[in-house]
Amino acid sequence: MQIDLNLLRIFSAVAEKEQFAAAARFLSMPSSNISRAIKQLEHQLNCQLIDRTTRKMRLTEQGKQLYQQAKISLDELDSAVSNITSDGPLTGTFRLTIPSEYGSEMLADVLADFATLHPNLTIACDTQLMPRNIIDDDIDLLLTFHRGNLADSSYHSRLIKSWQSVVVASEELLSKTGIPTQIEQLSQLPCISSFSAIEGQPWIFVDKDKQPIKVTINSHYRVNSGILAARAALKGIGFAILCKDCCKEEIEAKKLRVIEFPQQPASINLVAIYANRSKLSRNIDSFITYLTQHL
Repeated sequence: MQIDLNLLRIFSAVAEKEQFAAAARFLSMPSSNISRAIKQLEHQLNCQLIDRTTRKMRLTEQGKQLYQQAKISLDELDSAVSNITSDGPLTGTFRLTIPSEYGSEMLADVLADFATLHPNLTIACDTQLMPRNIIDDDIDLLLTFHRGNLADSSYHSRLIKSWQSVVVASEELLSKTGIPTQIEQLSQLPCISSFSAIEGQPWIFVDKDKQPIKVTINSHYRVNSGILAARAALKGIGFAILCKDCCKEEIEAKKLRVIEFPQQPASINLVAIYANRSKLSRNIDSFITYLTQHL
């Protein structure tokens, strides 16, 4: 039995997105065409692939079996096509999200230069402080700042760049609290934390074996901004963990002092996150390579 490959791709998108509307957005097709294609495929196979109501849908057992095999076959086909067309221009739409703080300033020239090199590629770049769901939001690539290990293993990630972090405090604050020498003391001292970004409240350090250590700190001032945290540290509100390059001038001017501990604060990393795929699309792979070389 011959199956229309276009119908199989539409079915695979619906199964992956778990919504007809999401699949329609992903494929840039009307929802009515998606529904019609699924009915046509079910007619060709003479079996029901999807149980659907007005609000929800789920794959039948036959649908699950077809999706599992179709995904393997379509990935292999895409890989083969990519290999034989690897010298061609980048095309299609490349959707990415970058950090709203520092991201625009850091990546503006790199992104514009990449767009100039690939005029046939449509680039849609959004700025967000909080990481988004790659699959649900139809994002090809997510760039985000992160400390420690990524919690969600269902995505792949690649380190783009890393910056040294330091714990800092103002002389005014240190005159009141004294200078801590152990990271455990931080739980009893006023600290400036994030309420959602960079995994929220715990501060992450690494020991001599590069193993992460989380310290729950005492925070009455919580912000989702390195800029706000740095200004608050200068005002003596609390200890802060910051990128060293971002507060270098304040350290040299002795407005902030670096607090040394046996364990080092975990570095702040710019990480590229993408969906779990057997092979990266040329658009994603090309941009990550360019970004790594030029950042």
